[in-house]
Amino acid sequence: MNEEHISLNPSQRQRLLITCKHIDRLLGDIEATLNAAASRSVFPSYLGDITPLQRKTMEGYIARLRAQLLQVLAKHSLAPEEPHISASHSIDVGLTFIEIAIAELDPHYMRGYGPVSKEGANDLQGMIAELQSAVKELHLYVLRPQSGDLGERAETP
Repeated sequence: MNEEHISLNPSQRQRLLITCKHIDRLLGDIEATLNAAASRSVFPSYLGDITPLQRKTMEGYIARLRAQLLQVLAKHSLAPEEPHISASHSIDVGLTFIEIAIAELDPHYMRGYGPVSKEGANDLQGMIAELQSAVKELHLYVLRPQSGDLGERAETP
């Protein structure tokens, strides 16, 4: 589009871009809620009260809203920024935080909540070892060099 046909000044265009980005994030939050409600989380936050048909319909509305956002942006010669954070890096960081959380279950840290019996310490050490093993496997998988398509790397846990 030609710059002379743009009806908004640069500050207004920036505000439009920021608002569209905010709307997209809110739509992402809705998608995350849909995914969380359907997940097998041990500590679910949401009831699974969305039927598969409702989910599919909502996903269609979300896709349509996103298409409209892109049209609005294009009309004003604007475009979303390209992503600059790797998904695998974000997962790597999340797994590192999980490893830290597991390490903080060590009896040394748990003593801050009261005395830890020998049996309790042994139980904690066993839990820590099991959890660390599972997280380490996933972490190593995420960090493994990619050989093309993720499907080629798929393994059964």
